[in-house]
Amino acid sequence: MPPEAALPLTNQQRARAVRRLFLRIALHIFFWDIVMTRGPLRRFRRPPAPRWAALARQYRREAERLGGVLIKLGQYVSARVDLLPEEVTHVMADLRDAVPPVPGPQIIAQIEADFLLPITGLYRSFEPVPIGAASLGQAHRAVLPEGQPVVVKVLRPGIDAIVASDLEIVGQFIRQLKRLESIRRRVDLDLLASEFTAVTYRELDLVAEARNCERFAREFAHDPAIHTPTIYWSRSGRRTLTMEDVSYFPIHDVLGFEAAGIDRRRVASTLMDCYLDQVFRHGFVHADPHPGNLFVRPLATDGENAAGWSPSSLASGRVHIPHVTNRPFQVVFIDFGMAVEIPARLRQSLTTYATGMVARDAYTIVQSYVEGDLLLPDTDLDELERMTAALINKFPHALVGQVRKRDLTPFAELSEEYQTLLYNSPMKMKAELLFVFRAMGICSGTVAGIDAAFDPAERFMPLAQRLVADELKPDSDRLKRLVSATVRLPMRLDNLLTTLERGKLRIRTDGTDRRRDDIRQLTRAANRLGVAVLAGSAMICAVLLGRQGEIVTTPTGLAVLAIAMVAAGVLISQRS
Repeated sequence: MPPEAALPLTNQQRARAVRRLFLRIALHIFFWDIVMTRGPLRRFRRPPAPRWAALARQYRREAERLGGVLIKLGQYVSARVDLLPEEVTHVMADLRDAVPPVPGPQIIAQIEADFLLPITGLYRSFEPVPIGAASLGQAHRAVLPEGQPVVVKVLRPGIDAIVASDLEIVGQFIRQLKRLESIRRRVDLDLLASEFTAVTYRELDLVAEARNCERFAREFAHDPAIHTPTIYWSRSGRRTLTMEDVSYFPIHDVLGFEAAGIDRRRVASTLMDCYLDQVFRHGFVHADPHPGNLFVRPLATDGENAAGWSPSSLASGRVHIPHVTNRPFQVVFIDFGMAVEIPARLRQSLTTYATGMVARDAYTIVQSYVEGDLLLPDTDLDELERMTAALINKFPHALVGQVRKRDLTPFAELSEEYQTLLYNSPMKMKAELLFVFRAMGICSGTVAGIDAAFDPAERFMPLAQRLVADELKPDSDRLKRLVSATVRLPMRLDNLLTTLERGKLRIRTDGTDRRRDDIRQLTRAANRLGVAVLAGSAMICAVLLGRQGEIVTTPTGLAVLAIAMVAAGVLISQRS
């Protein structure tokens, strides 16, 4: 139940409290991170880790008391592991979005004003006491005139003004932070503010949430194990969303759904498979998969269907569900206010990253950052690869499906150290990617709560193999680009070497010792490139001679392969 409020604050009182909170944070930064870093004062400076942790806890308490944008800001920064130390992000990850509810009569008055109808003309019944209340809205049970049980999500009256006031205060705080060169160098604060503002206003549009829900349903229409609530558009708008009541078993009620015969391991694997598909196949991700947004829907067996009842009659515990071994079920997703679309380029980068993590290949992992345009221009790729290799070698069992039972320590340690790597690396992490990482982290925690022995790596390995196979199909866009580039490579190499022979090659350099070393290695790089041409030519022939993924081994096919390899070898020998 939401906490009770003894004395609700007026908007002016609340705005003053929000300003005081950000003023305290600003003074903390100014005193400890600017004044106390000068000269002899450094000796008296307190260590930053406990200071930031204490400040984050103070913010969390005030956010849970005041609600509004403060909770959303805390949830947002909890995903920014690239910008904030883990002492802050860990505290913010525990932020609860539960505030005192708005009284039922105020909610009913807002609904009637929006639809210009009395509440009795919209619903056969409407429960004025909400089943849940959050910072931006609350949810009520109701029944449509036709008899369907529904849940009505309603924005809090006056929330638009509260959000506008909070965002103005946050903007003033950010403008003060921009004066600090150390922060300005590391963070694009304008972009950060723009991203957060966009995310917040999207959550204030329940029509957009309904569209996200229906898009998710279309993406998983082929999967009988996934369900989303039906939207009733005639009773939905920007401030009101009426949808099917899917209050079956909360996903953390393991004993409840097991009593009905639903296997916990199948529930865990269904949820994990769904998230892997969201990220790597559809590129559209439910970004807030905490247990309150997930349910397990028991399905009727053939015999029960014959008896005349359906899953919809099971909602809210209205019907006792007898135990049936391996009862069919669906995982139900609700609350699509936070949904992330992953651009195609970033999705390809994630695929490369995931395959690199499974293979424990630091080079592939770093290349995924390059593919996704996640690195700043001056990034030292060799150093980043070294750091990544050291990290994954430190946890030899955390990435290859060897974690069993309840020993999740390697995953936890790897997560913490990888967060530190992101924080200390010159990376420009995209908000979409960070929300995906956050969602996958929440999902992994939910899965562990369902089945402590479940190993996510086991579910990912088959997907990784399929992803690699898809990349090598003849109609794969990536393979087409690779083949096209490789076909042009011998001619481009020949042009480069011809230009070198004529002495007409111009190279721009910044004159540093490192750049001079790079130039001295150019000849050796060209030789290695020749070997790549040779291998690439063989690969082209293999692709062109492939039939449904199998290489032709007829004498003609082998002859063409040999000719291509000899031709490449001649080119290299002529230029060596």
